[in-house]
Amino acid sequence: MVKGGREPLIIDDLAAHDSTKDMDVTKNLGGGSLIGVPIYYRNGDNYGTLCGLDLKPFHYTKDHVDLFKAMANLLGNVLELERANSEIESLSVPIVPISEEVAILPIIGDVNEVRTERLMERALAESAKNNLDYLIFDLSGLVKIHSQSATNLLKIGDSLKLVGVQMIVTGIRPDLAIKAVQASSDFDQIVVKSNLQQALHWIGYSLIKT
Repeated sequence: MVKGGREPLIIDDLAAHDSTKDMDVTKNLGGGSLIGVPIYYRNGDNYGTLCGLDLKPFHYTKDHVDLFKAMANLLGNVLELERANSEIESLSVPIVPISEEVAILPIIGDVNEVRTERLMERALAESAKNNLDYLIFDLSGLVKIHSQSATNLLKIGDSLKLVGVQMIVTGIRPDLAIKAVQASSDFDQIVVKSNLQQALHWIGYSLIKT
């Protein structure tokens, strides 16, 4: 509850203030005081309000208001960093739809344990959300991957199979194939094709020239 949507709201005595004296919460508390400072993202979007509540009437000084403003600003910066990090993670796992039933997940750069977990979470969530039948993992842009991460990446097919999605892997380089074999990975739940064209052909898609 912030005055005008942007300025802090300060109520020294809830039981005496016109906007709060008749509220049930005020009656239940028996009075008190309130300070509310808005929390904003950098683009101006409001996240919520940082509130301070005392069970007794209290006079908030300028120092109190400045402290709450500083804390709200700090929380806004933390939330901004969290949102930016979420956007970066989302961009690091881009799922490109080909049709209503098929999507491609191009994996570019390095893959570690944390990113492998993120890939599994995103693959399962997007597959269920979009009712996919096939999800193609294109590894042609993969730069580096640890042996355990390679094993876990290929095992995503087991999880996808449980939600009715067929995993297809394309672009496996010799070094990744060696790591997978050395780790005794089970390929029963995935289909491996050399490139995207072969994967789409296996599904039943073909290029029609006009």
